Amino acid sequence: MTPPSASPPAVAPVPREADTTPDAPRPTCAPQPSPEGRWRVDGRSLAHGGIKRFPRGVTYGPFPANAAGEPFPEPAAVAADFALMRRFGIDAIRTYWLPPPWLLDLAADAGVAVLADVPWGKHLCFLDSRAGRTGARRAVREAAEACRGFPSMLAYSIGNEIPSDIVRWHGADRVAAFLATLADTARQADPGALVTYANFPPTEYLELPFLDFTTFNVYLHDLATFRRYLLRLQNLAGDLPLVLGELGIDTLRHGEEAQAEFLRGHLREATLLGIAGAFVFSWTDLWHTGGHLVEDWAFGVTRADRSPKASCAALESLAGARPAGLLATRPRVSVVVCAYNGGRTLAQCLDSLERLDYPDYEVILVDDGSTDDTAAIAARFPDVRLVRHAKNAGLSASRNAGLRAATGGIVAYTDADCFADPDWLSHLVHRLESTGADAVGGPNLTPDDGRLAACINASPGQPTHVLESDQVAEHVPGCNMAFRREALDAINGFDSQFLRAGDDVDVCWRLQQAGRWITFAPGAVVWHHRRQTPRSYLRQQAGYGEAEALLRFKHPEKFNGRGGWKWRGVLYGASLRGLHLREALVYRGTFGTGFFQCLYQPPAAHWAMIPASLEWHIAAAFAAVNTLVWRPAGWIALVMLALSAVVALLQAAQARLPARHGGVGARAVVAALSYAQPLVRSFAHYRTRLSSYRAIEAHPVERRVRRRWGWWHGLDITDWWAERDGDRTRLVADAVGHLRAEGWGLTLDTGWSDWDVEVFGHPWTRLRITTVQEEHGSGRRLVRLRSRLGFTWVAWTALAAAAVSIALAGAWSPAAAGALATATLAATLLIRGRGARLAAQIADAFDEAARELDFVPCPDGGRGRQR
Repeated sequence: MTPPSASPPAVAPVPREADTTPDAPRPTCAPQPSPEGRWRVDGRSLAHGGIKRFPRGVTYGPFPANAAGEPFPEPAAVAADFALMRRFGIDAIRTYWLPPPWLLDLAADAGVAVLADVPWGKHLCFLDSRAGRTGARRAVREAAEACRGFPSMLAYSIGNEIPSDIVRWHGADRVAAFLATLADTARQADPGALVTYANFPPTEYLELPFLDFTTFNVYLHDLATFRRYLLRLQNLAGDLPLVLGELGIDTLRHGEEAQAEFLRGHLREATLLGIAGAFVFSWTDLWHTGGHLVEDWAFGVTRADRSPKASCAALESLAGARPAGLLATRPRVSVVVCAYNGGRTLAQCLDSLERLDYPDYEVILVDDGSTDDTAAIAARFPDVRLVRHAKNAGLSASRNAGLRAATGGIVAYTDADCFADPDWLSHLVHRLESTGADAVGGPNLTPDDGRLAACINASPGQPTHVLESDQVAEHVPGCNMAFRREALDAINGFDSQFLRAGDDVDVCWRLQQAGRWITFAPGAVVWHHRRQTPRSYLRQQAGYGEAEALLRFKHPEKFNGRGGWKWRGVLYGASLRGLHLREALVYRGTFGTGFFQCLYQPPAAHWAMIPASLEWHIAAAFAAVNTLVWRPAGWIALVMLALSAVVALLQAAQARLPARHGGVGARAVVAALSYAQPLVRSFAHYRTRLSSYRAIEAHPVERRVRRRWGWWHGLDITDWWAERDGDRTRLVADAVGHLRAEGWGLTLDTGWSDWDVEVFGHPWTRLRITTVQEEHGSGRRLVRLRSRLGFTWVAWTALAAAAVSIALAGAWSPAAAGALATATLAATLLIRGRGARLAAQIADAFDEAARELDFVPCPDGGRGRQR
């Protein structure tokens, strides 16, 4: 252990605790365990006595040995330290040696929580030595047994900063697995205790989901850099609380006033970002390690004689501060809850919103035609404004109704099956106001609703956020999002065609297309009850599939040719996101010396998910049918279905399930849901997309339908002469309005296509329309419209399948092959004829729009002939 250099960098290393030595103090016996007054995890926060708490602590020691040989001051000095800490708002300490029982008793009397590091030989290649592994497990077990039952114990830290070259030597997976055994050892010795590990930037890639909360030691002096790194750490922590195990600055090199300003700014930012707790390094300048005092640094908030530095006043000013009290501005916020038959969870939702810690907000409940006890529950909350729809109008209409009723400059949305953290609004507002973004979202965590709900949460397709970076979101889920009102108004709110889902995705994409941006607040937490049964889960996924189909019409550039999402960002959350068949990469720096060693997760192997798709199963069914004409096709079908089952089993193996809800049975449930989910979701997607293609009978066209024989060979051109207001873009916009009013399925060019509008008459054909305008001076123009009729991918797939069947049949029965070929030709001609008639109806919509604009049709404009 070496002290810092005389000129520390912006990221200053500090001395670490002494490692276990043969003459280290042995833990003594503890009283019987007591479950009362223990610390608990509450979402991304810590709680004590059922109350959310933000431990504001300092590191304590090591010190020169006292009369009993313990690396702590004498009991009277410790009691005086605790009294001084409480005076300055410090309510927790972190020790690098196991605290003796008398210290834990004094801490309980003073109301000081203790985070105790368990020292063991982590600076050695411990996994290469059986004695090293055994010694570490013994140290953790004895520590937990010794401290069990003391109400002042916050948590055990099973390790502190295993050197990055040691982790590199053993491998991250092996180190993580060993730390998991240490965590289990601690919990077995002290059931119900909280367990953490103090990590640091050189090994930030360690994935430790078995911890109760994540602890990181961070020394970043620049406030903006510190803020960015905290956002990164919160995303790395996932659903776990994040505690800062160490932060500080040396007063010998920077001065006491700079230390005070540093702590004031950094702790304020940590609180506003939703960090679960923080420990300042350190309590005093008196610091003893390696058998001697360290005298060339002064990180303490008090001097060696315990006289306070300016930092103590800074800490006192933040004592008990809540995020709402630290906000620079507190604009009025309207919280909108949309409910349709959500009585089961609505009371919990509204109760949590009444308890929000924010000075100026209102709650608006939009009852979207509920038939359950939603209205009766709302009546129990007189401060909640109720907006009622006589009948169910859909999710987007309800959110727009809430927007119209809102009086706040910021409009926040959550769902009736959610309940919010007390500081939810404060964290959302802080990110909006500090970044200047137009929208913000936060994570939605899963409450413990039992084993089946945990399995559903781990299955594919759960709502989550998509981040382009640690500060920029591509999508935030509808259960946890907030907008500047003027931003929503500028894009005309939510699109009412989205009845059950998809409205949040659409509004995020439209905001970005309008040049606005969305940020993310990792501390703004809501708990979201997942579906409670497989049936309700699959119904939810069907709703998402329907929404995807509508989104694909409106935002075709966001989907690939098969209809899958094309997210720019990374999807977060516990839900399965495809299969990962490659190991993550770690950038360690030259010879493993990088201070920030980052984990780069390879993208999911989406190609490996092909056997899970609906299209794959349709192909398997096609192969099974062809068994009638070619017997080996049956084996092909069986192999294809076996591969589908293998993919589902691999997904279940990679699913992240809580340890208390794990096991083979839970994995089997996840495998079954993983198998069914893409089939149900894709079927709903295609059903919605195909039902959007209106059949001929569904178009009660009053105007005369003229046949356009030109479409039999795929092309028609129409010309109009215009001398008044109006141009080709106005013509397209008006015609699209007519077509949408009649229910046609269509896609508009978003800048990447060589056509203006793609209109679908039925599942088999589509018409692509392109316009051009010739300027002839003095406001005169020739507007030209070119229509190309073609088959959809559905038709091409069917034709390819028919061709394969004809080829197979030809090898066994030429007569059957001839019959199939004849039927295929007849069906193709029928489809083309229907498509031509539908194309004529579509063209009539453009004719009508042209008449309304006073465009004059040109008789020799080229109808029915190519140019």
